[in-house]
Amino acid sequence: MLDSVHSIQPGNEKTMTYFWAKTTPDGNPGISIYDHMVNVGYVARCIAEISPELLERFHLESALVGALAALHDLGKISPGFQRKCKAWLNENSLTEIEHNGCWDTAMESNHGKVSHAAIQSFLTKQGSDRKTSKYVSAVLGAHHGYLSRPKDSGYRPEKATAEPYSNIDWDSERITNARMIWNQFLEVNIPFSILEESPSLWWLAGLTTVADWIGSNEHYFLPDQQADKNDPSSIARHALDAIGFRKPAFVHSLSFHNLFHDTDKPDNRWTPNDMQEKAIVTIRGPGVYVIEAPMGMGKTEAALWAAYQLLVSGKASGIYFALPTQATSNRIHVRMNEFLRRITSEADTSRLIHGNSWLMDCDYCISPTSTEAKGKAADDARLGRDWFSSTKRALLAPFGVGTVDQALLGVVAAKHFFVRHFALAGKVVILDEVHSYDIYTGTLIDKLITTLEGLGCTVIVLSATLTGKRRGKIISLQGDTDGDAKLPYPLITGRTEGELLDPAAATPPESKKIVVDFVSTEKGAEEAIELARNGGAVIWICNTVYAAQDQYKHFTNQVQDEFPIGLLHSRFPFWRREKLEDEWMARFGKDGATRCGSILVSTQIVEQSVDLDADLLITELAPTDMLLQRLGRLWRHDRQGRPSSSPRLCIIDETKSLDELRIMKPKAIVKVFGGKASVYAPYALLRSLEVWKALNTTSGRVEIPSQIRPLIESTYETIEKEPETWTELSDKWFGTDSARKMEANRNCNLWQVALEDAEGVQTRLNEVPTIALVLCRTLTGNEAIFIDQTKGIFGDDQYRLSTAQSIHKNLVKVPDYCFARIEIFEAFSDYLFGSQCAGIVSEDGSIEVKGLKDGIKLNYSDKFGLVINKSSAKEKT
Repeated sequence: MLDSVHSIQPGNEKTMTYFWAKTTPDGNPGISIYDHMVNVGYVARCIAEISPELLERFHLESALVGALAALHDLGKISPGFQRKCKAWLNENSLTEIEHNGCWDTAMESNHGKVSHAAIQSFLTKQGSDRKTSKYVSAVLGAHHGYLSRPKDSGYRPEKATAEPYSNIDWDSERITNARMIWNQFLEVNIPFSILEESPSLWWLAGLTTVADWIGSNEHYFLPDQQADKNDPSSIARHALDAIGFRKPAFVHSLSFHNLFHDTDKPDNRWTPNDMQEKAIVTIRGPGVYVIEAPMGMGKTEAALWAAYQLLVSGKASGIYFALPTQATSNRIHVRMNEFLRRITSEADTSRLIHGNSWLMDCDYCISPTSTEAKGKAADDARLGRDWFSSTKRALLAPFGVGTVDQALLGVVAAKHFFVRHFALAGKVVILDEVHSYDIYTGTLIDKLITTLEGLGCTVIVLSATLTGKRRGKIISLQGDTDGDAKLPYPLITGRTEGELLDPAAATPPESKKIVVDFVSTEKGAEEAIELARNGGAVIWICNTVYAAQDQYKHFTNQVQDEFPIGLLHSRFPFWRREKLEDEWMARFGKDGATRCGSILVSTQIVEQSVDLDADLLITELAPTDMLLQRLGRLWRHDRQGRPSSSPRLCIIDETKSLDELRIMKPKAIVKVFGGKASVYAPYALLRSLEVWKALNTTSGRVEIPSQIRPLIESTYETIEKEPETWTELSDKWFGTDSARKMEANRNCNLWQVALEDAEGVQTRLNEVPTIALVLCRTLTGNEAIFIDQTKGIFGDDQYRLSTAQSIHKNLVKVPDYCFARIEIFEAFSDYLFGSQCAGIVSEDGSIEVKGLKDGIKLNYSDKFGLVINKSSAKEKT
């Protein structure tokens, strides 16, 4: 048998064989398996020591965590893996043996599976109970993102790795390396128990993966670095410090004023309102809390104030602020950054990565080496790099703002879902606008909340328009909710360590009376133009992109350049949407630096978590909770000199009356609602229409916030007698929701085959799947000029961050029903997940795209964004 020594590196004089873990760029053997495992183990141990409270919660010791993480690559000591480096075969005279022994087909090539089996066998021999060995080995072998189902008997890799020709006892070599690792980290054997239901299982899996990415970075861990001649612990600490992987220091004893006052107006004292005071008293440690309060009352400040108290007291390690959309996360990011500048003096900790903010990064810190120079194995290195240079970094950083989808990908069977468990453990996780999700995503959120609770998180749920049933589901209340319409509002409820807290009612702000009218589209447009001419700021909200573009076109044709008219929707590329949002936030924001008579036409992206202040709000019909959210943009701030005497909401009336809708067939009702019926459940629209029509008939006004809870509960209450066709739509809605809930629960089975972790793929039920269309001016095989005039360079197997940024800044999502076939542009595949294609935008705005269906044409302009023209039928969304 060939002897094996694990610290001899290529280029040194050697008389014995060693096993390689990474290859060099020229394809030669790089760092040894043993040295690489030691590096990763010390990175894992150092990371674990940053959060002693988690180690205590999970009943683990950092040395044990390091030893377990180090074992992750034990399966690379196998013929199926070692054969991948031809130079290693040549150096050890194994080329012919590898060929004749069919190492490429007869031997197990997935080293994760071999690691799984070898670690399970080793841990059992070390005295671990069989269940612990079974599950821990499964997650350690999954560090590349794919799980193998745990088995009581293991995978018996000797059947796939035992070969009689090389005289290498592969199983013995793995055992020897495992013992050396164990002895490197542990002076004595430490008993431990981690079962399938243990939150620490997935935390360990995620920590191991992140440690592997960092430990594979040759900037810190050199290819010729040997564990017995260096101090891997010091190197690991240096690497973690260099990339900012440490617990930040906080400024203590800051008051509410210190945290949130307007720096431009230092003399204005900021004092917390009663709701915020109740929140800080109630939220005292890890648990689940719900803050219900009206729009504009300061729920964000309440959550951040509570988070600050937990951070300085050592009860939390960071914050992740999760919002429904990237547009809302972009705005909260600005507020969060200012908050962080005040609570910590460490400048780098306030550099948030969120939503699309990575598009402005000029560099990234982690570049793991790949197992092989080229091919699929290089994807492993890319995955690690992506986590540190993309939206996912928001989770790994101490502080992050982003979409809720990034957190939800931790509770569905997405690739590397467990990295999210590790990244969020011990943090304050703020879930904003929870009411805005459908039953599928809502079910995933319920799973996320319980998962985060097990990871020692403090989960703070914010909403202005929760139903009692939904609140009860979140905090696990039992019993009758029929009286929820009469519960106090604002209200703070929750549980900590499994114990329900007494609800804390807060003093509501003085109610604002808002006039409610139903108007035709034509009448609404006339009023909007008249008010804008008188200096008023008008927001017009549509439910679909098509409707928004159509209404914007109507206004621009009628008004020309008389006053500013804007359009906001999701089919602008990122670079253009950023400019539009900045322009209209300045015009309609609190300070209103450029406020003037103007009209902003938008889709739902301005519905929540956006600080816009309109003098008049005109909106298409939507479910009651969404209408109430939209009302939060009306007369949001105290402002002198408004052109109208009172706040007014105009709802665009339907073409049929309520009486007519009560006798119509379901299909006819859906047709009346048009595009909005593909966005919201028709039954929810009917009930909302009925509630708001009654309000319009009885008083002609709504009082906010005193009527928020009654309006919500009356919209979604069970009705004894209603039209038969409405009941049919209700049953269909219930049946669809039941199926979606079942699908969500099925996707929470983490042991199934892992799917790509692209945002929104598994966390939303997309009724209209989309294709990423990258907009270019010119495009060749190795170079692109995009519509924002930036350049992308492709080819030579090199990843370029600037190219990635340009691609993502210049893409829009197009419904896949527009395509007869998808012709992927291969050069984009290194930078985009999922279906994608390229479009060439001409000077007149027409877009040349291969694979479009007959009759469909695409156009782009900076004013309208992407426009879909269909010759056969109107666009639905």
